Parts: sequence; structure tokens; C-alpha cells
Amino acid sequence: MSRETNGFQKGDVAVKIEGRTYRLRLTLGTLAHIESRLKVKGPVKLAEKIRDFSKNNYNSADALALLDCVLCAQGHNDTHVPAMIKRAKPCEYMPALARLFEETFAGMGA
Repeated sequence: MSRETNGFQKGDVAVKIEGRTYRLRLTLGTLAHIESRLKVKGPVKLAEKIRDFSKNNYNSADALALLDCVLCAQGHNDTHVPAMIKRAKPCEYMPALARLFEETFAGMGA
């Protein structure tokens, strides 16, 4: 079955948390939501903030907010995000989030 028939589009990334697969997608609305939740302005500051996650051994609240935002694009929101996602450790989903950003912005580097 192709990614498109599973609801996946080019650039989407799947993450598995406690045996359930979630689709992650970046949209312009998602990026705006991420900037608001992480209190950053613009893509450069957002990139800096995300890079700082690994330096600080992932700030769990910011990492969860980032995950929540990319799930919002798929019809999830904080009141519907299953408890298992809230229990997930950032090391379980940050690689997928990093891949999502890399695939979305590949070829746009300086």
C-alpha cells in the first residue's frame, strides 16, 4: 500500500509510540503554532531552539509541545492526544521530529 493511500503525503514522517503509529506533518499553520508554543519568532530562532533541545538533553515540556503541534496538523489537539504520547520520552520521538524537519526543508540550506 502506498503512502498516499495510507493518508501519507510526501514529507510526512511516521513515529511509533507504545505500538501505535502517528503521522507527523509540517504545514505553515503548524510552524506558526510551534513558534507560538515555543515562544520563538521566525524560522532561524525556531531552528536554534530545536538544536538546543539536544544540548539540554531535551526539555521535556518543549519537546512535548513540538510533538503536540505536529500532531495538531493531523486533527489531534492537546485534549485528544492520548496519554501514551504524554508519557513518551523525548528520545522516543525526537529522532522522528528531526527527520520531519530535515525532509521538509531539505535542499533549502544556506
